[in-house]
Amino acid sequence: MAGGFSGFSFWFIRIFPDFLNKLCSYFYKTMSKVNIGNKLAMLMIGLSIIVIAMLTSLFYTQFDTALKERVLLQLSSVKQLKIVKIKAEINDRISAFRRVVDTEEDEERFFSNIEKSETIPTFLSEKVSVEKIPEFPDIHLEGIPTPSPGQITLAFIARVDDQFISAIADLPEIQEILLERTGLGQTGESYLVDENYRLLTKSRFEIADPSIVEVKTQGVLRSLAENPGEDTFPDYRGVEVFSSYEKISINGLNWVILTEIDRQEALFPLKKLRSNLFYILIVILLFVLLASYFLSKMIVKPILTMEKHLMEMSRGILEKVPTSDGRKDEIGRMFNALEKLVSALRDTAVFADKIGSGDFEADYTPLSEDDKMGAALIQMKERLQKFKENEERLLKENQRSILNGEEKERSRLSKEMHDGLGPLLTTLRMNIQEADLPESTKKKLLYRLDETIGEVRRMSNNLMPSVLVDFGAGEAIGNLLNQISDNFGMKVLYKNDMPLESEIDDNIHITLYRIAQESINNAIKHANATELKVSMSEFEDHVGFFIADNGVGFDINKTSSGNGIRNMKERVKLANGTIEIHSNEKGTTIEVEIPLS
Repeated sequence: MAGGFSGFSFWFIRIFPDFLNKLCSYFYKTMSKVNIGNKLAMLMIGLSIIVIAMLTSLFYTQFDTALKERVLLQLSSVKQLKIVKIKAEINDRISAFRRVVDTEEDEERFFSNIEKSETIPTFLSEKVSVEKIPEFPDIHLEGIPTPSPGQITLAFIARVDDQFISAIADLPEIQEILLERTGLGQTGESYLVDENYRLLTKSRFEIADPSIVEVKTQGVLRSLAENPGEDTFPDYRGVEVFSSYEKISINGLNWVILTEIDRQEALFPLKKLRSNLFYILIVILLFVLLASYFLSKMIVKPILTMEKHLMEMSRGILEKVPTSDGRKDEIGRMFNALEKLVSALRDTAVFADKIGSGDFEADYTPLSEDDKMGAALIQMKERLQKFKENEERLLKENQRSILNGEEKERSRLSKEMHDGLGPLLTTLRMNIQEADLPESTKKKLLYRLDETIGEVRRMSNNLMPSVLVDFGAGEAIGNLLNQISDNFGMKVLYKNDMPLESEIDDNIHITLYRIAQESINNAIKHANATELKVSMSEFEDHVGFFIADNGVGFDINKTSSGNGIRNMKERVKLANGTIEIHSNEKGTTIEVEIPLS
């Protein structure tokens, strides 16, 4: 024996791998001689058999599980309904017994042998000890044997002071409840078992005296151990059944109710399904054979498809190539290679289009280290990106130069109006005052001249207020808001957190002041605002400007490019800052942040 096992081990370890290798080699050589059409047919038939077998097995297993779960759920529902009805009947008797004790009313329709004594009745003395009998209104129940097989008879007993009150009640209703067969098929039944494993109720299987039947099944044992549930096991007849079981405990009674149905009847639909699946499997296999035959004749179709796509590629048309459907032969590999080539060319075209449109964030991964076209595209992207950065830098510098030129021209005009035109107008006023003119004429001339002087001062201040040059944007905006409040009667709330000796660049001061000018002007002329809230704040790394009005607001998306909003945005952009504008029918808010570095 040992020698035989040793020989088999030697064959398995040394010869079988070589045999398996030769078998695989032979199979590979044989299959390499088979044309593609036959390969495809055999592959489809083999795969179809495997898939159909797996699906059939899976479906059969799932149906078997679902059917068993449904049977057990149905049994559990029937059992719970019977428990509710049984408890209701017992509770009715308990209520009637309490009336007997309370009112000494004779409830003959429920009870017989109603007794009142100082000791436990004889028929209960062997079963019940004095300690078990509770004080009224609590009641102790005890099952007692009867000459009628399957008849449920209960003794009711309670202690009132030093006396015991007892009564006997028959409950045929419980047997009727258990014999109700709705939802239990041909072999289903419900029955009660006491804690001594004695069958209490009639069986539907023609057992003459149920009390002599010992029911020590798994369901009874689990229920008495406080483990109710559902399962399959042999019943008291030894027949495999589906069972739902639970313990019923009421005033000293400890019963087990079981609702069961024979396994053979419950799983009859599964047997029928097995036959149907067999016939379906035969039909599907016939269909697969026919389909494989026709597909083998169409084996040349992929080659024609590949030719079509190659011709389209030669004309620059990059249509999506059909997938190879997992094929591992030469045609499958050619389709995969062609698909990768088309995909790469399409990605290249998309990348080139993006960088041509100025999207320099687009990514491109070369096909390999030898992908010269990909490397050239990446170099072109880098050069175009550098060109765009230089263009944007030059554009910003030009715009800054234009704004700086405008501000210098504003400053020059403001200074000339203040230093040149201002003194002339003042001298003219003095000459008019000293001139020998009628008083009314002199008054008119002086009034017009004062208006002219005021307008010149206002224009000079708008062009370049001296307080902006001397004290910065914070004070200049404060003066501007004071003028607005005086001239238009607007309610102005202004908070200036800018230090007087701020080291902020003059260009930032001018930018903030011009933004404030434009936003205040919009609030007055276009928004019809009556209240302005403005704040200026300087932080470690940036300076902030905030303005809010209670005007009618505007649609930011529909604002034309010629208004002041565009000018504000351009100024903030040149200062490398950010601007947020929110507007609705309740007003407009503008928040600007400009970095200091």
